[in-house]
Amino acid sequence: MEKYDLMQRLMLRAPFYLSKLAIPLMKKSPEGTGVIGNMASVHAHISTVYKPVYNITKFGLRALSQSISAEGEGKIRSFTLSTGFVKTALALKQIPSQADQRGISPEEVVRDVMMGSSRIKEMMSPIEVANLFIFGFSRHARYLIAGDLLFDGGIVKTYAQK
Repeated sequence: MEKYDLMQRLMLRAPFYLSKLAIPLMKKSPEGTGVIGNMASVHAHISTVYKPVYNITKFGLRALSQSISAEGEGKIRSFTLSTGFVKTALALKQIPSQADQRGISPEEVVRDVMMGSSRIKEMMSPIEVANLFIFGFSRHARYLIAGDLLFDGGIVKTYAQK
């Protein structure tokens, strides 16, 4: 329960609280508009084993973004971005231990375990994720209200159990 509480605080309560602080400032802006983007995950669409708290918080972020947009009346909008694995220090750090646990090479961990259901067998780069957020915040995404940018290599929409 301690880990559950920690993950809830970091991954759901913090975005809720930051939104609560930011929205009044957005409303006071000259146009009374603003955008909030939240990093969700493929796990905001599908639940996988051994990740119940992660699944819960990512589904919750989508609900938070939808709630913000519902109350934003078209002036304050919110969206989520859902990806598969991103090539971050945290993700890369998991590879050697996964290889040892499974008795396979680090390359096989990336290709078969991390990217197993993805149609693209390499992790996204952080800059690709940043570019998607830039789009979400831009005037080109003004119809992205309560939506989710799903860039997961086809995991969710072409999901197949192995």
